[in-house]
Amino acid sequence: MTTRARFRVVGSAAALVLAACQPPPPTPFGTDPVPEPALFAPEAIATGEREYAITFGPDGTEAYFTRGGGGRGAAPPRIFATRFVGGAWTEAETASFTEYRDETPSLSPDGSELYYSARRDPPWWEPGEPNNNLFFVRRTEGGSWSRPIPVAGDVNRPRLTEDDPARSELGPLLLPSGELLYSTTEDGEWGADLYVADRDRDEFTDPRPLRISTQGAETHPAVSRDGRWLVFQAFRQADAVGEQDLYVSERVGLGWGRPRPLPEPVNSPDNDGYPSFSPDGRYLFFASDRDGGAGSWDIYYVEAEAVGLEPGGP
Repeated sequence: MTTRARFRVVGSAAALVLAACQPPPPTPFGTDPVPEPALFAPEAIATGEREYAITFGPDGTEAYFTRGGGGRGAAPPRIFATRFVGGAWTEAETASFTEYRDETPSLSPDGSELYYSARRDPPWWEPGEPNNNLFFVRRTEGGSWSRPIPVAGDVNRPRLTEDDPARSELGPLLLPSGELLYSTTEDGEWGADLYVADRDRDEFTDPRPLRISTQGAETHPAVSRDGRWLVFQAFRQADAVGEQDLYVSERVGLGWGRPRPLPEPVNSPDNDGYPSFSPDGRYLFFASDRDGGAGSWDIYYVEAEAVGLEPGGP
């Protein structure tokens, strides 16, 4: 071997050793294990305000969440956007389409649509009582978002008088199959239930309750990437750790098994809700008003397998 060749071999080996010693490049969800709930993106997302209900684009570098609301004098909830750029999440800004009292955003699996709940009626309805309804925006060819579009079909329902049921639709989630999961409030005393509706072009039809009803209100569904796990928040359960907790149901055939509460410390003596999954299915996200956060509600994340949500199917 020539001297020049020996130098090339030695140089290549040194480069490999140096590369092995370098820390891994930053990722949207970090590189360290997260076996217990941790505050997500302090400063960029976690501030002194109320933050909850986060959703991610297909590659994990685009996120939308709700900020605001929570009491008299607080700013109304709106949807905020942030991106993972240069190894860090950018300071969140209001999304281009958001208006007064928008919340619980959810990106479609391919990132081309974003669904959310807004406290206003579709423009063609007669004026009635305040009510939450589902809207969505489409991504244009240039990458921006369209104007808000009310979800058409049988999902949104008007509340014309005070005597009508609450009829608030919340927490929309578009599944890869095209079905829309969401929660709706039919009776103010008994709370909300989870519903599913079929997509027929630009309409959602045949809304029907999921057969997992618990003793209290069920809202804000999230489904794991492989479709095995359904996580949602429920209120006033006999087996609850706190007042509002996270529950999980496993896919069984064409339906869902009996819900069970997620373990502590995901559920806490405080309020925990608004679940979602990272695009790769590795992390479970949720919001909580537990002590130690930055504001009244904050967004946390934890490895899904660490709380018993292993990938795969029965």
